[in-house]
Amino acid sequence: MHRWQAGYLNELLLMLYRKKMIVFIVISAILPVLLAVSLNALQPYLGLLAVSSSFPIALLSIYTGLWIPLYILTVTADLFPAEVAARTLKLSLLRPNSRFQVFSTKLAAIGTGIALILLVLGIMTFICNLFSGTMLSAAEGFHFVEAYVAAFIAMIAIAALFACMAQFFKSASGFIVAAIIFYAAAKIVPFVFSSFSAFSPTAYTDWHMLWLSPTISAGKLLTSGLFLISSCMLFFTLGYYRFDKKEV
Repeated sequence: MHRWQAGYLNELLLMLYRKKMIVFIVISAILPVLLAVSLNALQPYLGLLAVSSSFPIALLSIYTGLWIPLYILTVTADLFPAEVAARTLKLSLLRPNSRFQVFSTKLAAIGTGIALILLVLGIMTFICNLFSGTMLSAAEGFHFVEAYVAAFIAMIAIAALFACMAQFFKSASGFIVAAIIFYAAAKIVPFVFSSFSAFSPTAYTDWHMLWLSPTISAGKLLTSGLFLISSCMLFFTLGYYRFDKKEV
């Protein structure tokens, strides 16, 4: 366990050293403020636009649909294909760590970044609500936390998917291009084949909205939750299998 923790801290430090994680977190904090200021400035002219109690959830949908997947894609490219191309992955495997420890610590570091972005977003949107004079009730606060936890689970499934894809590439640029095309296609295909969304974790980036709907049954939430957890396990296993067989 001590070796795993040391490897995990090393991956976090590497992510901080590359500064991309810091940039994503800083922008994640700035965007809600800029949007809140813009909405308040436009409110006299466009009365329908204002910062309301739904502001944290509205921004969450934007972040889980685009911003956080972009973070996952970028960081995954750095932690896997970029290290293979630079031949620095060998250094991780020279330490007394198994390949499973190396693979799992990299995914844990990505997951930590996702949690930090969601935490920063939640705090900043809550502050924006306070300054705009919009207070959340206890029930709204509970749903607020519930939605963000559900979003974290959905984003972890996306991270496992991208990590699995990354094992088939030896260059970061090739992986990024392929992942963007794949993600865009996965978002478009359900409009043509509606049944596809039931089998793709990319269709669950707005899964948190189901938790806010009073018409969604507990059985459907349980089924979709089990699907996301299964997707995490499946892509983690496939990704690790490929990582374990890869020549570095």
